[in-house]
Amino acid sequence: MIALPLGKLTKPVSTWNPVRCPADRFEYIDLSAVDSDAKRIVAATSVSGNSAPSRARQLVAKGDVLVSTVRPNLNSVAVVPAGLDGATASTGFTVLRPGPQLDGRYLFHWVRSPSFVADMVRKATGASYPAVSDRIVKESMIPAPSMDEQRRIAAILDQADALRGRYRQVLGHLHALTQSLFRETFRPRRDQMVRLDSLVASDDHLNYGVVQPGPHVPNGTPLIRISNLRNGAVNSSDIKLVSRDIDRLHARSRIRGDEILVGCVGSIGQISLVTPELVGYNIARAIARVPIEDPTTRRYVAEYLKTAAPQEYFRGETRTVAQPTLNIKQLAATLVPLPPKVVQEEFVHRIDSVTHLQDHARATQTLDYELFAGLQSRAFRGEL
Repeated sequence: MIALPLGKLTKPVSTWNPVRCPADRFEYIDLSAVDSDAKRIVAATSVSGNSAPSRARQLVAKGDVLVSTVRPNLNSVAVVPAGLDGATASTGFTVLRPGPQLDGRYLFHWVRSPSFVADMVRKATGASYPAVSDRIVKESMIPAPSMDEQRRIAAILDQADALRGRYRQVLGHLHALTQSLFRETFRPRRDQMVRLDSLVASDDHLNYGVVQPGPHVPNGTPLIRISNLRNGAVNSSDIKLVSRDIDRLHARSRIRGDEILVGCVGSIGQISLVTPELVGYNIARAIARVPIEDPTTRRYVAEYLKTAAPQEYFRGETRTVAQPTLNIKQLAATLVPLPPKVVQEEFVHRIDSVTHLQDHARATQTLDYELFAGLQSRAFRGEL
């Protein structure tokens, strides 16, 4: 099958400078607006020209495919829906607008394929903030069969993806059930609200990791990065090994086993409980550790931090320079309702039942992802 550079099959997009129209308001799509799991835009924001970020430049249209150029391993890609036609996208995306020889759905499936992701990861530069350029994305090669064949492949993959999406819906419903359980179990009173840092033992600290991700080192020390925090747990299948010197130099980055991990740079508010097999691992600077000695309270607080109120607080306190950041003082000041221990225990018991269902759904979803990736690979090799 013939392959052509993406740049040959896509059209250029227009840019503008919102600062020149300070009173105008527009919809802005930044990197955090894309759900990298669902592959869709979930949180575009309305901003005015005089408060627009410097990255707000690219005018997008319905059907454009957005490809995040940072952390390509996360594969943050999405199609611009009709409701965001004419919106402005961050320059952190490569905007791919299909030309007359490229079907939009086929393109979308291609930029989600294992082949494309692996190519971008291989070509990314930057140890702590890996990224590719527009040029690299547009020079990447895409299999280019006839339009009829592209549409046929896209239709097959659309159907398979729709089936796969059912597991995301199940997990979404289970997450909503967790929120509902919290509301039903607790009626927080003002006198029960405590600061998060008050739950940390007096001889311990709530702190960031201090290790910058560096080059992979065989037989090195495992480092938990922000990308490893997923679905309330640490994804240990993609742990990077870095220099063992950090064990000696940065003891406060080392996991002891009694922590909640909180994403504080980029993926704000990702919450993960530490499990026993992670003891001795280190955390990167984008992650904060919240050590809470009592296991019931630790589990209860971790679940609470995933609910709407603290997540809204995190978003409200976030500051953006190079990327969204929540600092330690803001995290420490998070208010947590602390009911009697017996109530916490009842909540944790009920949550355990939901977690069991979530684990089963995720295991099935993972298998489905693997099957879908295999189908993608066959499709773009011309084997369907």
